[in-house]
Amino acid sequence: MRTLDEAVWADLVRATGLDVSTSPLRPLGDHPAHSEPPEPALVEATALALGRADVGLTLMSGAGDRGVLAQIGSDRHVLGVAARAIVPAVSGPVAVPGVRLGAHPASSVVDQVMRLVPPGGGARELPRAPVSLDQETALVITRTAVDDADAALAAARRAGLDVVPPVLQALARGTSASVTLTVSTSGEPLHAVRQWLLTDLGWVSLTIRGRRVVHTARSRSELAASTTSLVAGAWDAALAARERAS
Repeated sequence: MRTLDEAVWADLVRATGLDVSTSPLRPLGDHPAHSEPPEPALVEATALALGRADVGLTLMSGAGDRGVLAQIGSDRHVLGVAARAIVPAVSGPVAVPGVRLGAHPASSVVDQVMRLVPPGGGARELPRAPVSLDQETALVITRTAVDDADAALAAARRAGLDVVPPVLQALARGTSASVTLTVSTSGEPLHAVRQWLLTDLGWVSLTIRGRRVVHTARSRSELAASTTSLVAGAWDAALAARERAS
């Protein structure tokens, strides 16, 4: 990975010919073009990261007062990764000048995702069985499980549960890191979305299915395995779309 200042990043984005006016990784400020053309390998990595890819991933991660926004794009051979630090502000997250850019083998996509996931949660201490609830019930339980155990239990029982699930109790106690991962393909602008939250008992994966949210405890290695499955499914969808278009 190379750290690029905004002027060099602007040259690379310009060389791709992509419209990034609405991209969170668009160059900050106005920068005139340099006389020397940018390196072709870096242009290719930039184009893949910013959208010219068969499979793309956007990852927003945060821990404490620091975060990272990254876009990852891959064809069948090369993977482009572009990442920018973000910091909190009163008006919302603020981008930090400077972009990290890398080109890697396409097979390394899961490794690159996991490098961007905040540390922690190596072991899973919660039951792995998924807990599926409608979103409103899940919200009520997580908001009351610490301060109003009776209300949380009543909401759980209305949903057909005997107890407040440990995974929701862990979420109610608070989280120390979060990751939102969005997967897209050349044929599907939105293929899949996952949110991961780090609790005092490990990671919890949230998956939205219609009006329900599925909570699944995960270790760090299980997050990597889940990402492998997501990317494999995205590649299947991308290749099917390519066949239909040919």
